[in-house]
Amino acid sequence: MGTSSIFYGNNDRSALLPSDYEGSEENKVTVSWKTVKTDMSKYITSGGTKGNGRHIIKQYIKAAGGAGKMMNQSSAGLKTARSIGSMLYNISIDGIGVTLDNLGIQFQGKSVSEIFSRLLDVMTPGVNTKEEAAAREAAQETLVDLYDYVEENDMNLECLNHMEPYLMDKAMCKYISSYIWNMMLKDLESRFEKYMDDATKTCQMEKDFKDIISSVVKIEFEKKGSLMNNNVTDAISDLSTKCIKALEGIE
Repeated sequence: MGTSSIFYGNNDRSALLPSDYEGSEENKVTVSWKTVKTDMSKYITSGGTKGNGRHIIKQYIKAAGGAGKMMNQSSAGLKTARSIGSMLYNISIDGIGVTLDNLGIQFQGKSVSEIFSRLLDVMTPGVNTKEEAAAREAAQETLVDLYDYVEENDMNLECLNHMEPYLMDKAMCKYISSYIWNMMLKDLESRFEKYMDDATKTCQMEKDFKDIISSVVKIEFEKKGSLMNNNVTDAISDLSTKCIKALEGIE
């Protein structure tokens, strides 16, 4: 069985650079999409016994052109990250009511689930590209965690006014980790479920990849310190770059 048949994402024929580009070696892709797709395919079909998840993540970022190029192509992901970060910071300063008003979200008489659904639409207004889709999925996962927090507090939305800064940072950590993973899935278009009959094992393999990414992102967050300050948007951009660079150099 061929190893490339389960992939329909990026490929080397649709290069990002023009054919006559004569840039330096450091600006050129050093790992081909074929290589990383083959490695991922072998990892999936072997049930995780052939290959290494950390190596595949590293190869993926290199195939995408490196951390710098990935950041340049992550406009929707960064915009959504800044929107969520700014929202959390504003909640900590002004409260949830004022923040929702400023976002144009009607919350009087609305259920918590309706408010969170509207928040998702405001944070990710357009889904026309795979990058926008990855940002929306990451935003949804992040908002689900915030919803769970409200649920744990008797569905009282105002509990967000007293949310500890570390929990807000945790939410941003979740977003960045989820965004990177969702982009990786969409770029590689790997069909875990197509070649694995064991749903439990499939979920475990995906969890293993997510855990690797989130552990690296968490370390970078801890180095940075809290994002919840008046420079939250700049801090998010800087931290996102550092997270992807760290994953590119993962061993």
